[in-house]
Amino acid sequence: MTASHDALTAAGWHDGRDVRDDAMSAVLKTIALVEPVADGAAWVLFPAAERALRAFYGLRIAPTGPGRAVAATGCVVDPTEARSALRPFSLFGEALGSRLFPLGRTDTDALLAVDEQGRLFSIDHGGRWLLGDTVREGLTALAEGGAPHRITARRWVWTAPSMSGGTPLLDAVRTALVAVYVLHYRQVYSARELRLTVTALRGIGTETLDRAIPLPGGTLEDAAEPLVAAAVALIESEGITELGSELKVSIGGPPLTTAPLSSVACSVRTGHYAATPTEVELSLSAGMGASVGRAGAAVRLCAEDLARYTREANTDR
Repeated sequence: MTASHDALTAAGWHDGRDVRDDAMSAVLKTIALVEPVADGAAWVLFPAAERALRAFYGLRIAPTGPGRAVAATGCVVDPTEARSALRPFSLFGEALGSRLFPLGRTDTDALLAVDEQGRLFSIDHGGRWLLGDTVREGLTALAEGGAPHRITARRWVWTAPSMSGGTPLLDAVRTALVAVYVLHYRQVYSARELRLTVTALRGIGTETLDRAIPLPGGTLEDAAEPLVAAAVALIESEGITELGSELKVSIGGPPLTTAPLSSVACSVRTGHYAATPTEVELSLSAGMGASVGRAGAAVRLCAEDLARYTREANTDR
């Protein structure tokens, strides 16, 4: 018998356990007794949460030892223990793109919830965490002290290449098009436009231009010069000077992109440093919901691709 089976079986769990009546009674109390919130949100039971509660409700799981990677902790599986966390779990679920339902509380007062994919999450004073890809895996990790995965927003920054004979704006647009390709290739989303922003005083002054430029048809390789021409025309039509200004080209998801991939964005800027005004900076950012699951894997691959591009392009200069 493994340690994971010891922790759960010692608490009374076994394959096929189904405490339907007790679990559903606790669900009704959880839904009925929660305090109303301003936006009218409410707990909604979904199949993955029902399955988890019918299998594990009522268990008081004790730690198996000091912990493998972090301190082990016990927990109680009872949704009423976390019913008051409707607002934080609702916001957390919006970021994940998956609803959450309360599952219980740990001995250290972390609140537990299961999502529509059956994953176990927690919220505590240290942040938001993925405990396991299944409830069983997550409860075992708590009891054994397995390391959780922190759910947090991330950002990567690189120095992008400057092409010989090009202008900083052309370099920024070319780099942005590379990012457009990477985001599409890794199935994050297919961008339809670039957004040009011009901000005075190297990026800390007044925003003098903020306009979207649609991506032209054809290949991305052929799109750079028409996009630069469109950007220059916008700048000239507004009577703006590029001198001393930060130019930023941003990429975001098209309309109807859903969470968590809607939180992913790329931007390329130049002119932000007075000492090196032609330097081009590329950044990739992702909200906390895009740090786990398929979205998290896709974002990590994008970061690896963009890091490789900037490294190899700068080496070849």
